[in-house]
Amino acid sequence: MNFNHLMGRNVSKRKCKANNELCYYIPVGNVRSTQGENIHMTMTCRNCGVREDIFLTKEQYFTQQKLILKEIKNV
Repeated sequence: MNFNHLMGRNVSKRKCKANNELCYYIPVGNVRSTQGENIHMTMTCRNCGVREDIFLTKEQYFTQQKLILKEIKNV
């Protein structure tokens, strides 16, 4: 599943180096909580491998939690 909707506006519109289309971001690695009830996640493009770190609010994370954890298990 494509998680571009969680990325910032400037990052989600970035062209992929592999196929010159929009990057296809998926969550990878650990999900960590941070100060202020925020969640840190690492996202990577499935095609070109570009990595981006994002921060979600607690509410944003819990809305997407099942999909995120399912995707991390598949990686």
